[in-house]
Amino acid sequence: MAGDRWNRERRNRLPPFVPLLIGTIESPAWIAMSHGAKVLYIALKHRYFPHDHNNGRIFLSQRNAVKELRSHHNQIARWFRELQHYGFIVMKQPGCLGVQGRGKAPRWRLTELGYQREPPTQDFLRWDGVKFQPAKSKPRAGKSARGVQENRHADVPENHPSPRESVLQ
Repeated sequence: MAGDRWNRERRNRLPPFVPLLIGTIESPAWIAMSHGAKVLYIALKHRYFPHDHNNGRIFLSQRNAVKELRSHHNQIARWFRELQHYGFIVMKQPGCLGVQGRGKAPRWRLTELGYQREPPTQDFLRWDGVKFQPAKSKPRAGKSARGVQENRHADVPENHPSPRESVLQ
């Protein structure tokens, strides 16, 4: 008899899932965000366990995000910055080099959820309307982005035709 009740309760339970609030996904900030940032947010929210109250200690390293989302590490870093820009996440503790030389991932707080005894801040609802613009980074080692050799002597007068030698006169 007790087994029947247990089976009935188990059958009516939902399988584990990651909830997304309708107010969040209908917000202008969510609509303006890229699809990759949305997927990264879901991956971060998946790491929130309501019974542990770990908001503010949620972590996902870039290396693990690359494996999980199957994207390039530069895109993952861009999506973390985008989530911060739109107000969906706040960094509580930056990444660092831990004990025995092992890296520690940054700790994040989801603004959609309460933190300790404080209510949710929902910073994304106060988004100012400025779209996220990824910063253009300088190429490493002074090389141009497309691998084209730059002419170091472009400013030398001998390299420029004189106005008399120009085809268009």
